[in-house]
Order: sequence, then structure tokens, then C-alpha cells
Amino acid sequence: MLIGDYLPNNCSTAGIAPLAKQIADVLLTTMPPDDIIDISPHVTMVGGSTIPVLQKEAGEALIAAIDEKGVKPRLVHALRVLPQQYAVFYWYTHGKKCGVKLAATPGTSPHERAIAIDIENHAEWITVLKHHNWKWRGDDDPPHFNFKGPQDPDFGREGIRAFQKLWNMHNPNDPIPESGSYEPKTQAKLEKSPIEGF
Repeated sequence: MLIGDYLPNNCSTAGIAPLAKQIADVLLTTMPPDDIIDISPHVTMVGGSTIPVLQKEAGEALIAAIDEKGVKPRLVHALRVLPQQYAVFYWYTHGKKCGVKLAATPGTSPHERAIAIDIENHAEWITVLKHHNWKWRGDDDPPHFNFKGPQDPDFGREGIRAFQKLWNMHNPNDPIPESGSYEPKTQAKLEKSPIEGF
């Protein structure tokens, strides 16, 4: 099934997890290892397509908050790659479907920059995360926190570029520019991408 066919009739990013994992694998193999951190040992993953990776400073700050609190947060999202962000934005722009109250345009989300988390038990974490440079988004998007410390502002472009590279590897006769920019041609190819991956 293609993403363009999946989204109108489903309300979970779990169905696109295989494609998201492929893109994340491409992204993470191109990033310097010192720029990212795997937070999976420190969280309980509850999302259907959770990618437990953050930029290094954001990850270290989150781990410090977790160590201070002494329990693991229930993580829904950290890093989001393009199909995941496209899904939540699609649901948001189609009548706030699936309970999505707020979503950034693909290419602009702090999740794509690996400096945001969504956690189920957010109310329990507001105070301790604030002490570690994490800001709660508020009632507009209750599970969401953004890291306000040092970060690479171009990280999100690399996630888009990872999708573009993956598309081109599997569609050599129909390539798209590997620009790292979210543009109409990239969106069109994303909608034609198989949710189970290439």
C-alpha cells in the first residue's frame, strides 16, 4: 500500500513504521556518531513508529532529567522522519483527523530536527524537563516538549535528504533532487512510497 492510500483511512503511524525505519537507517548512517544519541535504554517506547534518537545535547539533557526523576517517560515520538511528519500534518490539515490538534509542515518540525519529544505521561514531566532546557508546548499540543539548548538547525534537512536518497536508490529512472528541501516533487514521491518500505 502507498502512503497516499494509507493516510485517509488510518490513524496510526505504526503502519508506516517500516518505511520510516528505512529512512532513519539512511539518515543515521550519514550522521557523525557524535551528533546523535540513542535514548532507548532510558525510555519506555509506546509509539507505533518510535525512533528513539535525539541530537546529542537534547538527548543528554533528557537523560539528565530522567536520572533526576528516577523513572522512564512513556515516549511516543522523538526523531520523526518525513513520512511520519507528513502523516501527522495530513491528519491535522484534514479536519484535525485522528485527534491531531497541531502539526508542523513537513520540513519544519522540531521532531525532524531531533530536538522534540512527545510523551504520554507529559504532566508528570513538565517541571523536571524544564530544569533541563526542555519547554512544554502547552495545551495546544500537550504531549510535546522542545529542547531549547544547543542544536544543529540543519539536521531536519538531512532527514528529507535521506528520503530523497532512498527514493532515488529504488527509482533510478524517476529520480528527485537530493536537496534536503521539502518541495512538491518530494511530496508527490512520498505519497507514492510503499508503507512497508522499498
